[in-house]
Amino acid sequence: MPRIATFVLSLACLSLAAPACTQKPAEPAKAEAKDANQIPSGDGAKGSAELPPLPDPIATVNGKAISLAEFKTIYDLKVQKYAERKRDIPPSADRRYRKSITERLVYQEVLRQEAAAKGVKYNETELAEREAQQKQGIKDWDKHLVRRGETEASLREMYVAELVEKQLLESAGKLSVTDKEVDDEYEKIKPNYKSDAERVQASHILVPIGPQNQATMGAEKPPEPTEEEKKKYLAEAKAKADELYQKATAPGADFEKLARENSIGPSADKGGDLGVFTKDRMVEEFSAVAFKLKPGEISKPVETKFGIHIIKLIAKFPPGDLPKDALVGQIRERLGQRKLHQGRRDLKEELMARYKVENKMEEALGPDPRGPKQRPGMGGPGSPGVPGMGRMGGKGGEGMPAGHPPIGHGDGSVPPANGKPPVEDEAAPKADDDGE
Repeated sequence: MPRIATFVLSLACLSLAAPACTQKPAEPAKAEAKDANQIPSGDGAKGSAELPPLPDPIATVNGKAISLAEFKTIYDLKVQKYAERKRDIPPSADRRYRKSITERLVYQEVLRQEAAAKGVKYNETELAEREAQQKQGIKDWDKHLVRRGETEASLREMYVAELVEKQLLESAGKLSVTDKEVDDEYEKIKPNYKSDAERVQASHILVPIGPQNQATMGAEKPPEPTEEEKKKYLAEAKAKADELYQKATAPGADFEKLARENSIGPSADKGGDLGVFTKDRMVEEFSAVAFKLKPGEISKPVETKFGIHIIKLIAKFPPGDLPKDALVGQIRERLGQRKLHQGRRDLKEELMARYKVENKMEEALGPDPRGPKQRPGMGGPGSPGVPGMGRMGGKGGEGMPAGHPPIGHGDGSVPPANGKPPVEDEAAPKADDDGE
């Protein structure tokens, strides 16, 4: 059976919402964007026409204008990346930015107005956790923002929009999962979790060794650390892991809270929960320790190629079928994410039909001279080609907790009978959301 350690123990930080409904947006990051009007368009694809001037306002939502200035806080940073590479921006890319950023800002304004009308407020604690998780392990946050073509404020706006969407759906009762739905799903997937081997359920706190810069397409690869730097990074990680071990084993310690605040990787959002796994589905160093622990016991720091782990064993399961209790959390999360995914699509369709939107940018651009092109629909507060489209807490398997074997494929189907559903490597670098 192939290892999928790269899925469970990876270091990827999620790369990957709208102006805060209840607070002023933060000031932009230090990066200064050059005026996009001073950045020339390239010849682009054959037949591309010169783009028209930017309208002001770019759109209105129920009569409220979205200014050109607001648009340019994002747009100028996007096109500036071309100038820094001494490249003219192709008209096709320029058109895409204008269209997608406008759509993003329009839907953010729609959500803001809907939240105000319904008296819905986003969860500020959840927002703070999301922002902290995004920054964790990134050595130079300002440089990271420049590479993404975003500001501190624009990222916060996208996070807030996602939280508002979720809150609107929750208040309408669209995200509740019933016990019957859980029972039905368990019976459907139970055969896929039968095993001849012993299994355990564990959580971990993963401490990175060295800075963890998120990969960005088009960006220069960071230099390889020197041997002296490697020793320094390892010593720092060990010291941090020892400190966290002392905290985790102290009387009354909250392991889940420590994992959320200190671990890296998507599993941190789930309190470090790695789900249920057999010994051969983890790297050897990890499994050798995890399978010797007793339920409730916490290991001393364990070093692997992914970093340094502090492991807590939750439960052990003998060969055979997994009891429902072992999967109920995953099933409930999976069904909830499935409803959230569909709910966002339905909510967007309903709101965009109900609100009066005048998209002046779209009117100015006119039809694409290259002809119609099939693009996926906007499923959330942003839009295609614009950072922040990823759903919070979601990664493969429709938002299953990171590190868990997916209960099914992303399309909702049941995994293969051999119990080896395809998984996504959490360690794989994430491309820049612009697709460059």
